Amino acid sequence: MSTRRTTGAVAGGIVAGLAITALLMRGEKTSGTPSELVDLERTSARKLGMATPPADRLAAPGEQAIVQGGHLLLSAGAALVYAAATDEDSDVFVSGIGFGLAFYAAMHWLTGPLLGVKPPEWKADAGTIGMHTLNHVGFGLATAAGARLAARA
Repeated sequence: MSTRRTTGAVAGGIVAGLAITALLMRGEKTSGTPSELVDLERTSARKLGMATPPADRLAAPGEQAIVQGGHLLLSAGAALVYAAATDEDSDVFVSGIGFGLAFYAAMHWLTGPLLGVKPPEWKADAGTIGMHTLNHVGFGLATAAGARLAARA
């Protein structure tokens, strides 16, 4: 596993994570309701016996930093998995889309529901499933593109 390629994958994953974070925070500002990431963090905190703000209250800056920081750490960790699971000759589109879909399935269809921190994805409406799918495909493509660009630099 090339250090340069791995660094590129992580950079691509973080850029995609930042873009998704920006979309979610813009959605909070527009709707006046906490994002899915804030809901996940609060549900997880309650499961650990921690006090959380009311469900309808927007996250304060400190809480937002924890939520978004965790999201970016997850993005970087997933990108490391991509770099370890693929090789330098992997097609950016095939591997990126495949990885994005696999990551989406792992997080939204399996891990979140099994941990009891989010409703099962199959109960979501088509628009939500479509949005999650596109976000994760974009994440996979950015990760794969970052790996490819860095490997060739």
